[in-house]
Amino acid sequence: MLGATSGSGAPERRINASVFLAHLTAADGVWLNQTLPALQRGVHARADAVRVEDVVLRHRPGRLGIADAMDATAEILRPFSVAGATLDHRSQWFIADEDDDDDDADELPVARRLAELIKTTDEDLLVNARVVIDASVEDAGAAAIYWAILGLSAS
Repeated sequence: MLGATSGSGAPERRINASVFLAHLTAADGVWLNQTLPALQRGVHARADAVRVEDVVLRHRPGRLGIADAMDATAEILRPFSVAGATLDHRSQWFIADEDDDDDDADELPVARRLAELIKTTDEDLLVNARVVIDASVEDAGAAAIYWAILGLSAS
C-alpha cells in the first residue's frame, strides 16, 4: 500500500520489514511469551499485519520425535499468534534432517537454505522463521511485535 493516503490526504506511514529469526529455542519462546504481552499492553496486531512464514525446524532424532518437535515448535511460535500474527500452517513448515537429499534442492529453495543455517548447533530443537510486517505505524500491536523480534534477532 505504498502511497496510500489517510483521510487528511497525507501519505500513510507504514512499517514494512522482513526479519529472519535464526536458531530460536524453547527459551526464546518463553521470553516472547513474557515480553510480547508487556509490550502490547492488550493491543493486538491488526489482521494480516504480521506474518510468520518460512518456518524450518531441526530436531535431534532419538531425543525428540517429529510429532514432539512440531508441537514444541508450535509452542515456541505461539506467542506470535496470541499477539495477532498469522502463522504459516504446520503443513507448510519444513523439517530439516541430516539425510536431506540435495538432488531435490529446487523443491523448497528458501526452506533448504534456511535449514542449512540450523545445522551448526547442539540444541535438541532449533527453529528458523521469517517475520514479515506490513502495518500502519498506528498499529501498536504490530509495532510491539516488531520491537520484540528486533530484540530476538539481536541476541
